[in-house]
Amino acid sequence: MWEAIGLSSLEERLYRLLLRDPKITPDEAARRLESSPETVGAALARLQETGLMESDPLSGFRPADPRMAIGSAIRRRRAELDRLAVEAEELATDFQEGLLRADPGRVIEVVEGAAAAGRKVAELAAQAQEEILAIDTPPYATSGTSIDAESAALARGVRVRALYSSLVLDIPKKLDEIRQVTALGEQARILAEVPIKLILVDRSTALLPLTDREEGVRFTSVVVGRSALTNALVALFETLWREASPVWGNGTGAIDGVDQQILELLAVGMKDEAILRQLGMSERTLRRRIATLLSRLGATGRFQAGVQAARKGWI
Repeated sequence: MWEAIGLSSLEERLYRLLLRDPKITPDEAARRLESSPETVGAALARLQETGLMESDPLSGFRPADPRMAIGSAIRRRRAELDRLAVEAEELATDFQEGLLRADPGRVIEVVEGAAAAGRKVAELAAQAQEEILAIDTPPYATSGTSIDAESAALARGVRVRALYSSLVLDIPKKLDEIRQVTALGEQARILAEVPIKLILVDRSTALLPLTDREEGVRFTSVVVGRSALTNALVALFETLWREASPVWGNGTGAIDGVDQQILELLAVGMKDEAILRQLGMSERTLRRRIATLLSRLGATGRFQAGVQAARKGWI
């Protein structure tokens, strides 16, 4: 047990002996412990080094209060372990770079077929310890989803951030799934367009497609281990995340009264000419406001804008 703070069995026994008999001499301690004076001397030095012995003007040393001394030793060892954990991450980077130079194939895994890619998504989600980053957009190759794997990850305390293309607004089933996982803790945002599908686990392992379509066995994905590529993909995600807006919103103070009127009129299918007469503004101003609203809502069209505005509580 005392190995946890760096003490050997002999050093532990010596400390216990000194606690019971602080005036014992090193020679007597060696005799009782059935050890040599040299070994006991080294053990005394080690106890002083760890703070369990302190200087005494008369005897030269005395045992420190174990409540304070052992507590300090534990804190020092924890700090050492924390530094070692940081170094382990640095060493892992060196390890991955070495793999890339020696055998790139060990860092990259090719996944053939949409079904296999779906299984790999579930596998990666199950391995996640801290965070999952996802970029998602239609079309979807299969009717199955990774919602169970994500739900399990959220239940374990894994942070999940997902960035969706506004095209999901046209897929009621997908919106239901997003509603389920956001209720469980997923942070979801939306953009008018996203450049690629992507799953990133713990910022070190990525799954992304190599082909455009997700149909049949000809669809190919690639799993990439920790590398400069995964670092770049994390940077891409963070950039897009900053530009995106929440999928759901409370609408409080989100837009001004004029924009709210425009959205309400668009939602009921009113044409621009009628809106212009209703609001008494110029065509240029109306088009500028509509373009700004579409951008804020991550929508590619007016119908999507109306749906998204309603979900955010703007109208």
